[in-house]
Amino acid sequence: MEDAELTREVKALAHRVGFARVGAARAGALEPEGEQLQAWLDAGRHGEMGWMAETASVRKDPRHPGMVPGAESVLVMAAPYGGGPAKVQALPGRVADYARGRDYHRVLSKRTREIVRLLSESGHDARSAVDSKPVLERAWAERAGVGFVGKNCCLIVPGLGSHVFLSCVITTAPLVPDPPMPRRCGDCRLCLDACPTRAFEGPRELDARRCISYLTIEHEGPIPEALRASMNDWLFGCDVCQDVCPYNRSGAGLVDEAFLPRAQWDGMSAADFLTMSADSFADWAAGSPTKRAGYEGLARNASIVLGNRGERRHLPILREAADSHRSQTVRESAHWAIRQIEQRTASR
Repeated sequence: MEDAELTREVKALAHRVGFARVGAARAGALEPEGEQLQAWLDAGRHGEMGWMAETASVRKDPRHPGMVPGAESVLVMAAPYGGGPAKVQALPGRVADYARGRDYHRVLSKRTREIVRLLSESGHDARSAVDSKPVLERAWAERAGVGFVGKNCCLIVPGLGSHVFLSCVITTAPLVPDPPMPRRCGDCRLCLDACPTRAFEGPRELDARRCISYLTIEHEGPIPEALRASMNDWLFGCDVCQDVCPYNRSGAGLVDEAFLPRAQWDGMSAADFLTMSADSFADWAAGSPTKRAGYEGLARNASIVLGNRGERRHLPILREAADSHRSQTVRESAHWAIRQIEQRTASR
């Protein structure tokens, strides 16, 4: 029997700790999302993200022994990170909006622990997930009425847009489910057409191996040369498919202060990631989402950014990296960047 009073208490707490939207869905096997996930994995579109395949069975059903056996409900919460001050740029070099503030895992995990505590004190098992456990958050958000999955595979929350972080709590508590939200993209395909690397095979069909966010963060080793020029000046992540979405116009001005830009970005340039030491990077990236790409990953990305910018003033830094950087991948990327600059300036 659904517990209406507990549902009200849990949702009220979610809002008090800082979430802008909250909804609940009845736990169960995800279909057709489970089949779609398997087809995506079978096609190899997950690239080097092997953990996606290893945990596929858990992702398909939160009642799996690897998550919460006996789960009755999935609570989904959204917190905005868009809006506020102008976009952060490491000139030259752009970074995704979510990377400008504190590490969202830490911030949101603290918030969800409060909800888990309430459910536990009410006699129910509960487990939280903040983008680090095998949970298909966007599918559950759609089922819980928090938003709908857009053609760019991002969750769109009406009134907030797609610049949101999602958190889930899977629990044995029988919460009152919210009505699912229907998809509202219609005939619009601005996001699909705007992708610089043509990473979309079709609506909601992303090939991660061509996605700039994947390439600059998750991909290890050299980035395929055929994609480097299309990466433009994205240093970490990419927001192109979100920035063109009409739903993101309505979210302007809605700010979660926990994710405001950190001072670490003041005066930064992509070139700085080629000249800083590994220890300096560790200090700079502490508490930041950029830590995910790692010291060598951001240096590799910086080389590509500078190569695409094509300015001769960056040649000394690139030559130093090409000759002496500890990473073979960074050395190769720096050599590539040098060739791009020399070819571009020679043709002028």
